[in-house]
Amino acid sequence: MTRVIGIDAGGTKIQGLVLDLEKNILFQSLSGHGNPTVSFEEALTNLSSVIQQCLDHTSSEEVSHIVIGMAGAESGNLAHRLKTELQRMTSLPIILLNDATLAYFSLIGNQNGVMTIAGTGSICYGRNGKQEGTTGGWGHLLGDEGSAYHIAIEACKQISMEMDSGKPHSPLSRDILNEIGASDGKGLKGFIYSSAKGEIAKLAKVVHKQAEDGNDAAILLLKIAGEQLARQTISLLEKLQIGTKPVIALKGSVLEHNVVVQSVFKERISERFPNVSYIFDSTSPATGAVDVTKAIREGRLSNE
Repeated sequence: MTRVIGIDAGGTKIQGLVLDLEKNILFQSLSGHGNPTVSFEEALTNLSSVIQQCLDHTSSEEVSHIVIGMAGAESGNLAHRLKTELQRMTSLPIILLNDATLAYFSLIGNQNGVMTIAGTGSICYGRNGKQEGTTGGWGHLLGDEGSAYHIAIEACKQISMEMDSGKPHSPLSRDILNEIGASDGKGLKGFIYSSAKGEIAKLAKVVHKQAEDGNDAAILLLKIAGEQLARQTISLLEKLQIGTKPVIALKGSVLEHNVVVQSVFKERISERFPNVSYIFDSTSPATGAVDVTKAIREGRLSNE
Protein backbone atom coordinates (compact mmCIF):
# COMPACT_ATOMS: atom_id res chain seq x y z
CA MET A 1 0.00 0.00 0.00
CA THR A 2 1.43 3.37 -1.06
CA ARG A 3 1.54 5.93 1.73
CA VAL A 4 2.37 9.61 2.01
CA ILE A 5 3.64 11.49 5.04
CA GLY A 6 2.00 14.91 5.23
CA ILE A 7 3.26 17.49 7.70
CA ASP A 8 1.61 20.80 8.58
CA ALA A 9 4.34 22.87 10.24
CA GLY A 10 2.71 26.02 11.57
CA GLY A 11 3.72 28.87 13.81
CA THR A 12 2.27 27.19 16.91
CA LYS A 13 2.43 23.43 16.32
CA ILE A 14 3.40 20.69 13.89
CA GLN A 15 1.03 17.92 12.88
CA GLY A 16 2.40 14.94 10.99
CA LEU A 17 0.12 12.34 9.37
CA VAL A 18 0.76 9.01 7.69
CA LEU A 19 -1.88 8.80 4.94
CA ASP A 20 -2.99 6.31 2.34
CA LEU A 21 -3.96 7.56 -1.11
CA GLU A 22 -7.61 7.85 -0.01
CA LYS A 23 -6.49 10.35 2.69
CA ASN A 24 -7.26 7.94 5.50
CA ILE A 25 -5.16 8.85 8.54
CA LEU A 26 -3.09 5.85 9.65
CA PHE A 27 -0.95 7.61 12.25
CA GLN A 28 -0.57 11.06 13.79
CA SER A 29 2.33 12.84 15.50
CA LEU A 30 2.30 16.29 17.13
CA SER A 31 5.08 18.61 18.25
CA GLY A 32 5.88 22.30 18.88
CA HIS A 33 6.19 25.06 16.27
CA GLY A 34 7.68 24.51 12.82
CA ASN A 35 8.49 28.07 11.71
CA PRO A 36 12.25 28.46 11.09
CA THR A 37 11.98 32.26 11.03
CA VAL A 38 11.11 32.11 14.74
CA SER A 39 13.83 29.60 15.66
CA PHE A 40 15.61 27.47 13.07
CA GLU A 41 16.97 24.99 15.61
CA GLU A 42 13.63 24.50 17.37
CA ALA A 43 11.80 24.06 14.05
CA LEU A 44 14.39 21.53 12.90
CA THR A 45 14.23 19.59 16.17
CA ASN A 46 10.43 19.50 16.17
CA LEU A 47 10.18 18.52 12.50
CA SER A 48 12.82 15.83 12.88
CA SER A 49 10.90 14.33 15.80
CA VAL A 50 7.60 14.24 13.89
CA ILE A 51 9.19 12.75 10.76
CA GLN A 52 10.98 10.08 12.77
CA GLN A 53 7.79 9.09 14.58
CA CYS A 54 5.93 8.81 11.27
CA LEU A 55 8.74 6.74 9.75
CA ASP A 56 8.83 4.48 12.81
CA HIS A 57 5.13 3.79 12.34
CA THR A 58 5.35 2.65 8.72
CA SER A 59 7.83 0.96 6.43
CA SER A 60 9.80 3.54 4.41
CA GLU A 61 9.37 1.27 1.37
CA GLU A 62 5.65 2.01 1.45
CA VAL A 63 6.10 5.81 1.61
CA SER A 64 6.36 7.64 -1.73
CA HIS A 65 6.95 11.19 -0.43
CA ILE A 66 7.26 13.34 2.65
CA VAL A 67 5.33 16.57 2.00
CA ILE A 68 5.88 19.48 4.39
CA GLY A 69 3.83 22.66 4.41
CA MET A 70 5.87 25.08 6.51
CA ALA A 71 5.22 28.58 7.81
CA GLY A 72 8.17 30.77 6.81
CA ALA A 73 9.17 28.44 3.96
CA GLU A 74 9.91 31.32 1.60
CA SER A 75 12.15 33.30 3.96
CA GLY A 76 15.66 33.47 2.52
CA ASN A 77 17.42 30.12 2.30
CA LEU A 78 15.82 28.70 5.44
CA ALA A 79 13.76 26.13 3.53
CA HIS A 80 16.85 24.89 1.67
CA ARG A 81 18.83 24.61 4.90
CA LEU A 82 15.99 22.81 6.65
CA LYS A 83 15.45 20.39 3.78
CA THR A 84 19.19 19.64 3.63
CA GLU A 85 19.22 18.79 7.34
CA LEU A 86 16.08 16.67 7.14
CA GLN A 87 17.37 14.80 4.11
CA ARG A 88 20.09 13.36 6.35
CA MET A 89 17.34 11.37 8.10
CA THR A 90 15.92 9.63 5.05
CA SER A 91 16.46 9.01 1.35
CA LEU A 92 12.75 9.52 0.68
CA PRO A 93 11.91 12.54 -1.50
CA ILE A 94 11.00 15.56 0.62
CA ILE A 95 8.73 18.22 -0.87
CA LEU A 96 8.81 21.46 1.12
CA LEU A 97 6.08 24.04 0.43
CA ASN A 98 4.69 26.98 2.34
CA ASP A 99 1.90 26.03 4.71
CA ALA A 100 -0.73 27.83 2.62
CA THR A 101 0.03 25.67 -0.44
CA LEU A 102 -0.49 22.48 1.53
CA ALA A 103 -3.71 23.83 3.06
CA TYR A 104 -4.91 24.83 -0.41
CA PHE A 105 -4.60 21.29 -1.73
CA SER A 106 -6.31 19.88 1.36
CA LEU A 107 -9.48 21.91 0.71
CA ILE A 108 -9.53 23.16 -2.89
CA GLY A 109 -7.54 20.36 -4.48
CA ASN A 110 -7.37 20.72 -8.27
CA GLN A 111 -9.82 23.62 -8.61
CA ASN A 112 -8.78 27.22 -9.25
CA GLY A 113 -9.21 29.56 -6.31
CA VAL A 114 -7.61 31.14 -3.28
CA MET A 115 -6.84 29.87 0.21
CA THR A 116 -6.72 32.52 2.94
CA ILE A 117 -5.15 31.52 6.24
CA ALA A 118 -5.32 33.60 9.40
CA GLY A 119 -4.07 31.81 12.46
CA THR A 120 -0.90 32.69 14.33
CA GLY A 121 0.26 34.28 11.06
CA SER A 122 -1.53 35.08 7.80
CA ILE A 123 -1.07 34.38 4.09
CA CYS A 124 -3.10 33.95 0.90
CA TYR A 125 -2.19 31.34 -1.72
CA GLY A 126 -3.99 30.79 -4.99
CA ARG A 127 -3.86 28.90 -8.28
CA ASN A 128 -5.27 29.46 -11.76
CA GLY A 129 -4.27 26.52 -13.89
CA LYS A 130 -0.49 26.16 -13.57
CA GLN A 131 -0.16 29.76 -12.43
CA GLU A 132 0.22 30.25 -8.70
CA GLY A 133 0.72 33.25 -6.44
CA THR A 134 0.68 34.57 -2.89
CA THR A 135 -0.09 37.76 -1.03
CA GLY A 136 0.81 38.36 2.58
CA GLY A 137 2.94 35.75 4.27
CA TRP A 138 5.62 38.31 5.12
CA GLY A 139 6.04 37.09 8.67
CA HIS A 140 5.50 38.84 11.98
CA LEU A 141 8.21 41.48 11.45
CA LEU A 142 7.08 42.64 8.00
CA GLY A 143 3.38 41.84 8.00
CA ASP A 144 1.05 39.06 9.14
CA GLU A 145 -1.83 41.55 8.98
CA GLY A 146 -5.13 40.06 10.11
CA SER A 147 -3.44 37.28 12.07
CA ALA A 148 -3.78 36.50 15.77
CA TYR A 149 -0.26 37.79 16.31
CA HIS A 150 -0.98 41.08 14.55
CA ILE A 151 -4.24 41.58 16.47
CA ALA A 152 -2.39 40.97 19.74
CA ILE A 153 0.40 43.40 18.89
CA GLU A 154 -2.05 46.12 17.87
CA ALA A 155 -3.86 45.69 21.19
CA CYS A 156 -0.55 45.94 23.06
CA LYS A 157 0.35 49.09 21.12
CA GLN A 158 -2.83 50.66 22.44
CA ILE A 159 -1.62 49.89 25.97
CA SER A 160 1.71 51.62 25.26
CA MET A 161 -0.09 54.68 23.89
CA GLU A 162 -2.28 54.85 27.00
CA MET A 163 0.80 54.70 29.18
CA ASP A 164 2.60 57.40 27.19
CA SER A 165 -0.37 59.75 27.33
CA GLY A 166 -1.16 59.10 30.98
CA LYS A 167 -4.67 57.88 30.15
CA PRO A 168 -6.29 55.23 32.34
CA HIS A 169 -6.21 51.75 30.90
CA SER A 170 -9.22 50.66 28.87
CA PRO A 171 -11.05 47.45 29.88
CA LEU A 172 -9.32 45.64 26.99
CA SER A 173 -5.90 46.84 28.12
CA ARG A 174 -6.56 45.82 31.71
CA ASP A 175 -7.58 42.33 30.62
CA ILE A 176 -4.44 41.93 28.51
CA LEU A 177 -2.19 43.14 31.31
CA ASN A 178 -3.91 40.75 33.71
CA GLU A 179 -3.46 37.91 31.23
CA ILE A 180 0.32 38.43 31.06
CA GLY A 181 0.70 39.28 34.73
CA ALA A 182 1.97 42.82 34.09
CA SER A 183 1.07 46.12 35.74
CA ASP A 184 3.36 48.60 33.97
CA GLY A 185 5.38 49.28 30.84
CA LYS A 186 8.30 47.23 32.06
CA GLY A 187 6.08 44.18 32.46
CA LEU A 188 4.52 44.68 29.02
CA LYS A 189 7.90 45.01 27.31
CA GLY A 190 9.24 42.07 29.25
CA PHE A 191 6.44 39.85 27.95
CA ILE A 192 6.57 41.03 24.33
CA TYR A 193 10.33 40.86 23.92
CA SER A 194 10.85 37.57 25.74
CA SER A 195 7.86 35.57 24.47
CA ALA A 196 7.57 33.34 21.44
CA LYS A 197 5.37 34.46 18.57
CA GLY A 198 2.76 31.84 19.42
CA GLU A 199 2.52 33.00 23.04
CA ILE A 200 1.94 36.60 21.95
CA ALA A 201 -0.67 35.47 19.41
CA LYS A 202 -2.70 33.85 22.20
CA LEU A 203 -3.57 37.36 23.44
CA ALA A 204 -5.92 37.61 20.47
CA LYS A 205 -8.26 35.39 22.51
CA VAL A 206 -8.53 38.22 25.06
CA VAL A 207 -9.50 40.60 22.25
CA HIS A 208 -12.02 38.06 20.98
CA LYS A 209 -13.59 37.69 24.44
CA GLN A 210 -13.83 41.47 24.92
CA ALA A 211 -15.47 41.81 21.50
CA GLU A 212 -18.06 39.20 22.45
CA ASP A 213 -18.78 41.30 25.55
CA GLY A 214 -19.41 44.34 23.33
CA ASN A 215 -16.12 46.22 23.79
CA ASP A 216 -15.91 48.73 20.93
CA ALA A 217 -12.09 48.88 20.88
CA ALA A 218 -11.85 45.10 20.60
CA ILE A 219 -14.54 44.98 17.90
CA LEU A 220 -12.65 47.63 15.90
CA LEU A 221 -9.42 45.62 16.03
CA LEU A 222 -11.24 42.58 14.67
CA LYS A 223 -12.99 44.59 11.95
CA ILE A 224 -9.62 45.95 10.83
CA ALA A 225 -8.28 42.39 10.70
CA GLY A 226 -11.20 41.37 8.46
CA GLU A 227 -10.52 44.33 6.15
CA GLN A 228 -6.83 43.47 5.92
CA LEU A 229 -7.45 39.83 5.09
CA ALA A 230 -10.05 40.77 2.47
CA ARG A 231 -7.62 43.18 0.78
CA GLN A 232 -4.96 40.47 0.57
CA THR A 233 -7.46 38.01 -0.88
CA ILE A 234 -8.89 40.43 -3.47
CA SER A 235 -5.37 41.41 -4.55
CA LEU A 236 -4.49 37.78 -5.20
CA LEU A 237 -7.72 37.01 -7.06
CA GLU A 238 -7.03 39.98 -9.33
CA LYS A 239 -3.35 39.12 -9.75
CA LEU A 240 -4.21 35.57 -10.81
CA GLN A 241 -7.09 36.82 -13.01
CA ILE A 242 -9.51 34.35 -11.49
CA GLY A 243 -13.03 34.77 -12.90
CA THR A 244 -16.17 36.30 -11.50
CA LYS A 245 -17.16 33.23 -9.46
CA PRO A 246 -14.07 32.50 -7.41
CA VAL A 247 -13.66 29.76 -4.84
CA ILE A 248 -12.19 30.92 -1.53
CA ALA A 249 -11.20 28.50 1.21
CA LEU A 250 -10.81 29.83 4.75
CA LYS A 251 -8.45 28.36 7.31
CA GLY A 252 -7.07 29.35 10.69
CA SER A 253 -8.61 30.22 14.05
CA VAL A 254 -9.08 33.93 13.31
CA LEU A 255 -11.12 33.41 10.14
CA GLU A 256 -12.85 30.18 11.10
CA HIS A 257 -13.96 31.04 14.63
CA ASN A 258 -14.19 34.83 14.87
CA VAL A 259 -17.60 36.05 13.72
CA VAL A 260 -16.58 39.73 13.43
CA VAL A 261 -13.48 39.03 11.32
CA GLN A 262 -15.29 36.58 9.08
CA SER A 263 -18.33 38.78 8.49
CA VAL A 264 -16.26 41.86 7.56
CA PHE A 265 -14.05 39.68 5.35
CA LYS A 266 -17.07 38.35 3.44
CA GLU A 267 -18.67 41.78 3.12
CA ARG A 268 -15.56 43.25 1.50
CA ILE A 269 -15.08 40.26 -0.79
CA SER A 270 -18.72 40.39 -1.96
CA GLU A 271 -18.35 44.06 -2.93
CA ARG A 272 -15.77 43.02 -5.53
CA PHE A 273 -16.88 39.42 -6.22
CA PRO A 274 -20.62 39.05 -5.54
CA ASN A 275 -20.80 35.40 -6.67
CA VAL A 276 -18.01 33.97 -4.55
CA SER A 277 -18.30 30.51 -3.01
CA TYR A 278 -16.60 29.61 0.27
CA ILE A 279 -15.13 26.38 1.57
CA PHE A 280 -15.03 25.75 5.32
CA ASP A 281 -13.71 22.44 6.52
CA SER A 282 -11.91 21.21 9.60
CA THR A 283 -9.80 18.86 7.48
CA SER A 284 -6.15 18.91 8.51
CA PRO A 285 -3.95 20.78 6.01
CA ALA A 286 -1.55 17.81 6.21
CA THR A 287 -4.05 15.72 4.20
CA GLY A 288 -3.26 17.96 1.21
CA ALA A 289 -0.03 15.98 0.83
CA VAL A 290 -1.88 13.34 -1.19
CA ASP A 291 -3.14 15.88 -3.75
CA VAL A 292 0.29 17.57 -3.85
CA THR A 293 1.98 14.35 -4.92
CA LYS A 294 -0.74 13.78 -7.52
CA ALA A 295 -0.32 17.31 -8.91
CA ILE A 296 3.45 16.79 -9.18
CA ARG A 297 3.00 13.50 -11.04
CA GLU A 298 0.63 15.21 -13.49
CA GLY A 299 2.97 18.16 -14.01
CA ARG A 300 0.65 20.74 -12.46
CA LEU A 301 3.02 21.54 -9.61
CA SER A 302 6.78 21.72 -9.48
CA ASN A 303 8.60 19.54 -6.96
CA GLU A 304 11.43 22.09 -6.65
